[in-house]
Amino acid sequence: MEAGYLPELACRLLQYRSYKHGEHINEHDLQVITSLAANLQYFADLAGADVFIDMLTEDKRVAAVVAEARPRTAPSLYRSSVLGQAAYIENEPAVFQAFTTEKPVFNVRGISQEGVPIAQTVLPVRGAGGDVIAVLIMERDDSRQVQQEKSLKFLSETTQKLTDTLFNLDSMGNVLPTLIHDALLVTNENGEVAYFNKVAEDLFTALTGRYFVPRTVEDIIQNVPQLKVIFTKELDQLDMEEIVVGNRTLLVRSLHLLESDRVKGSVYLLRDITELRQKEKQLVAKSTVIKEIHHRVKNNLQTIASLLRLQMRRVDVPEVKHAFQESINRIKCIALVHEFFSRESPEIIEMKSCIDKIAGMLREGMVSADSGLAINVRGDKIYLSSEKAIPVAIIINELLQNALEHGLSGREKGQINVDISGGKTVIISVTDNGKGLPEGFSLESMTNLGLQIAVTLARENLGGELNIVSLSQGTRAELIFPQEGS
Repeated sequence: MEAGYLPELACRLLQYRSYKHGEHINEHDLQVITSLAANLQYFADLAGADVFIDMLTEDKRVAAVVAEARPRTAPSLYRSSVLGQAAYIENEPAVFQAFTTEKPVFNVRGISQEGVPIAQTVLPVRGAGGDVIAVLIMERDDSRQVQQEKSLKFLSETTQKLTDTLFNLDSMGNVLPTLIHDALLVTNENGEVAYFNKVAEDLFTALTGRYFVPRTVEDIIQNVPQLKVIFTKELDQLDMEEIVVGNRTLLVRSLHLLESDRVKGSVYLLRDITELRQKEKQLVAKSTVIKEIHHRVKNNLQTIASLLRLQMRRVDVPEVKHAFQESINRIKCIALVHEFFSRESPEIIEMKSCIDKIAGMLREGMVSADSGLAINVRGDKIYLSSEKAIPVAIIINELLQNALEHGLSGREKGQINVDISGGKTVIISVTDNGKGLPEGFSLESMTNLGLQIAVTLARENLGGELNIVSLSQGTRAELIFPQEGS
């Protein structure tokens, strides 16, 4: 903790009242919290999580952050400091539950000050008189698996302080062992187990199939030989390794504790990630299956388009041929979207590239090779799921077909611009410099099947609108719909 931080913390604490008595915090309680705040960075680094101290304000439904520490061993959930910011009961129920029950609260979901889904573990902090005066909070990302990062800087700056802290656990009370939900094992320079938390006890009992509390490193190696590698390897920085023990997969983080360049002991954090790895395998398998489904759908649609093309060649009526061609273009458009899902991601695709492919497909099929007609796709990259990507693709296909068939029909030169704007509201416009709309044109009274399909998809499938207007030279069609999740 930086010099000068504690006086600032003391000033901040004096702004809040104690939970039980409604009085300003006294000197003894202030010392309890400032002492805890001095160790906050060590908690954050060991747990790989953001750690805070919160106190209640006069409004018992609002707490305030009076101290914070970001982990240097893992990414923080926060872009900026939240010191002094409010925590509300609606967003962080675990904080207020700990104040009310005066008991620890584990892994309760909440929402951070920056709107990130979090899982909170909250421990009451008691003052000199035994009353709860604050809470200690550890937060982990509940929206994704937080990736641990190696940090040589962390080792050089904190190993000496960690040594003093970990080998004097009595001075910490029960805060550190309770806060860390990994199996925590601390060994001294003689290879003896100096500390072994309850999670480690349960884990080693599960690994050996019997109640097992090791006394030395040699005990562990004899009973779980797969762990030998972590006790015999040379560590020069925070180290992380996955080890398979039977049907379990363990993530082991370890580091040596140094005192005057001499190894004073080691710290090991073990986490059973078997379920996580199994789920990852299931997700990979599921993703592969879904991609294969998209691939087969694409192939089937292309087969249908080929059959329709064969049928079209047997027809001599121009109007029927034209209807066949429009249907073939729609089918090929949908097949193209499924191709993107089969190649990129089974869940979302980038639509700008997809629209560019649709434009190229239409130009190739509807415009002669030596024509001066150009279709330009510009703007933001947007990512959509299949529920929205397919309707958007069909709508853009109809608008481009319309521009080529009507707006620029009979012209050797011309230009169509597709502009994409992302954000909470997606706007995709198709603008041509052709002849414009016919007199009295109205979307409500039109008979064009393609545009009727486009309007219906925009409203019913995308929850948006399709607008078409004449310009001084040409036509602009604008598709507007809300982005997913907004």
